[in-house]
Amino acid sequence: MSSEEDNDPEFIKSLAKGLAVIEAFGASSPSMTLSAVSQKVGLSPGSARRVLVTLTKLGYVFYDENDRRFHLSARTLQLGYSYLASLPAFSLIQPRLVELSDKLDESCSIMTLDGREVVCIARATAKRLQRDYMSVGTRFPANASSAGKLMLGDLSETEFDRMFPADQMLPAVTPFTINDLGKLRAQIAQARKQGWIYTNQETALGMASLAVPIRVGGRVRHGLSTSAILTYDGPTIVDRYLPDMLKAAEAIERFLEIRN
Repeated sequence: MSSEEDNDPEFIKSLAKGLAVIEAFGASSPSMTLSAVSQKVGLSPGSARRVLVTLTKLGYVFYDENDRRFHLSARTLQLGYSYLASLPAFSLIQPRLVELSDKLDESCSIMTLDGREVVCIARATAKRLQRDYMSVGTRFPANASSAGKLMLGDLSETEFDRMFPADQMLPAVTPFTINDLGKLRAQIAQARKQGWIYTNQETALGMASLAVPIRVGGRVRHGLSTSAILTYDGPTIVDRYLPDMLKAAEAIERFLEIRN
């Protein structure tokens, strides 16, 4: 927690600790010991234990006596569902996303910005795929995501500088992720100018990504993206997919403007 939060009488530290513990679990740490939670969240063992006991009694965490580790329970899904349920328009947009995915024969996503990350809030998986590397709730660093770069381009200079201080390294998902601040700014400026962005293997090796903005109230609130396996012959992903993606984004924008 920052010193600003420490000095804010309205800030509930115990709630912040509980949320931090929930967020500490993930694909790389689906279960943890008490000491692992303590180290990952930066809490004392006693404080981490009190948080875990509270979350266990509330049903968000359970302790497995066999492996002596804490696990998230299915109830934590309610936290994410509450957010999605507050966006009823996106359930109505899903058929449009499926239609676009079927037309491109590629998976398509709608992403939104959450701090320095983007999160998938709608996803249509290509029917030819047996499994998908991404789903609703998947997160990426905003600087690595094609959709994220579009939304970063809508920030003011002050907002961008606050989010990405000059003295901080940007996270890299692959060796191709743009993690140099100057190069990221140039990439964002180009995307803002042309109204779309193409990225090469920044979030997954061997995959290219194309994203177009979804504007609500004149601001880029979301990004519509698709990805495809890189090929080095024939039409590019931009030539093949951009016209249909722009049409889909325009239709989604009209729908969201009406709903808002």
